[in-house]
Order: sequence, then C-alpha cells, then structure tokens
Amino acid sequence: MDRMYDSPVISPEHKNAARDIIARLPKVDLHRHLEGTDGVDPAELQTPDALTSAVTRAVVALAEDNVVYVELRLSPEFYTAGGLTLREVVDCAVSGIEAARAQAPTMDARLILTAMRGTGLLADVAELTVATHGDVVVGFDVAGPEEEQDPLTGYAEAFASLRKNYVPVTVHAGLHGGIDAVADAVQDGATRLSHATHMVDDFSVDIEGIVPGRVSAWVRDRHIVVESAPLLEVELGAADELGDHPLPLFQQLGFTCAVTTGNAAAGTMTDQFLALADTFGYGLEEFFEVTVAAVNNAFISQEERQRLLETVILPAYEELADPEAGLVGDPDEEDES
Repeated sequence: MDRMYDSPVISPEHKNAARDIIARLPKVDLHRHLEGTDGVDPAELQTPDALTSAVTRAVVALAEDNVVYVELRLSPEFYTAGGLTLREVVDCAVSGIEAARAQAPTMDARLILTAMRGTGLLADVAELTVATHGDVVVGFDVAGPEEEQDPLTGYAEAFASLRKNYVPVTVHAGLHGGIDAVADAVQDGATRLSHATHMVDDFSVDIEGIVPGRVSAWVRDRHIVVESAPLLEVELGAADELGDHPLPLFQQLGFTCAVTTGNAAAGTMTDQFLALADTFGYGLEEFFEVTVAAVNNAFISQEERQRLLETVILPAYEELADPEAGLVGDPDEEDES
C-alpha cells in the first residue's frame, strides 16, 4: 500500500508561487511523447544513431526543467521506414534512456510503448511490450483517434496477454471519444487514462450537487488515474480556454489526477504549473498533491516510488515549508484505511 503524504504547510513567503520557485520544484511527468518533442521528426529518425540520440536529448531536456521522473512514450511503428524492426526501435530507445541517465543522473527515465489505433499493429506492440517489459520499458499505451470502428474490445487477446504478464496499461480515452471510450479502456484493464476530459459528460446534477455516473464513478472510486495535460487539451479542443478545463472539478469530486505535458508543443511542466497558478490559483500545496499522485501511480515498484518521494520530492518541499509547521502528518505512518 502506498504511504500517505500530507501537503506541506508552506511558508507565507512562498505562498505566491513565482516562476523561479515553480521552476526548481521536482516534477514528475507520466505522459510525455517523444513525438512532438522539439526537433523530433520521426521521418528523420530512421537510423539507430539518430533515434538513440533523439531519445537522449528529449530526456536531458526534461531534466533541465527539473523533471526527476518521466515515462517517455514511444510509438515504435513510426521508426521502421528505414528498415528497423519494431524490436530494434525499442532497443535503440532503451539505449537512449540509458545514455540520458548517465548524462542527467538526477533524472529517472522509463519508457512506455504506444500503439496507435487504426494501424493494425496494436497486438504486435502489446506483444513487444510484454517481451521487453522490465527496468526501462514499464508499460503499454494506446493512442490515436478514438473511433467507434476500431474499439479496443477487438483486441481482447492482446490485453489479456498484458494482464497475464503484469504489464500496466494506460489508454488515451475520453478526449474525443466520450464516456464510451473511457468505459472501453477501463474494461480492458487501463489503470490510467490520458486526456479523459469528457468524463464530465457522465456527470449529472441533483440536490446534492454534481454526481459522477456509473463509468466515471468507477474511475474515481478505484483511483484510476486521470493523466491531465491541461494546456495540450485546450489546444486539442477539450475546452475553449483553460478556465473551462475540468481538472479542478475532477479533484473536488475526488478523482485521482496527475498533471502532465503530453508533448513538448504544449510547454514544459513549469509552464503547466504556472498556467494552473494563474488560472485557478493553484499553489505549492496543489502542486505537491498532483506530484505525489503522479509518483504513487508511476509504473515502477512501490519501493522505487517511496524512495523518489522520500529522497527527492519531500525534501524539496520541506525547504519551502513553514519552519514552525513543517509537513503536516508523518510519512512513516501508513494509511490505515
């Protein structure tokens, strides 16, 4: 069971989260595609050296934004035009991660292999993920248009294999496909959902207030993580402007939410945090909350998550805490609920 960490009591002098403070906060990005990273054009990365170097550069650039843990998403099928096999693409990416770890020792980087809907390769990428799952490759992802003619239920055997081999799954669902896409993803075993903004379509209102429906309540009650990339999701049309984004509502209703970038075109993690501060008044307590949620739901072991929290995340926030209050709660006390 993950340990519970209460928000720090932030010193009054740090209540207004300035850019320099936000920039130096340790950040966790569970959803960052290599595709979309500055300078990354898959058409130009069809050789082992080019692909390996691109992965390394992407991770090192994240480290410069003080991202201390990232799960970089790679779509292997994008890099086979020059003759590389899907497995060779993954081997190159793993080499790039290992090189980045050497260059940026404060960064812990892993890979999630992404299958694109509609290409017919979902089962192949799932099989590859099972074969390479370990220290660097930590999970499987599905992305691409949430089209009704290509439902995930058509790949039941692939998802069964992922479950059988204990490979965690995240799915892009609920951005354009609505609540049915979310239900599809959950039924296939997704423990995290990317861009699930349209879960609000499953909400209703009664005398008590806003009430999640059957699918969204399942997501909330079982702590299936909503990987929210607010700036990117606004760009993709999920909300007219950031002030209309449902992230604060999800949090108020008890959903487990992590803030991510999605891709570099939408800005850095610092940019995400600053936008949330400017638009919704988020402060260091809220940033701590989403960072802990991200760590607790990373596709790594409990021991690794705990070490990241206790040696990297907590010390950084303790430096900003009120010296007379420190952190509320004892991180050595486990949740008894």
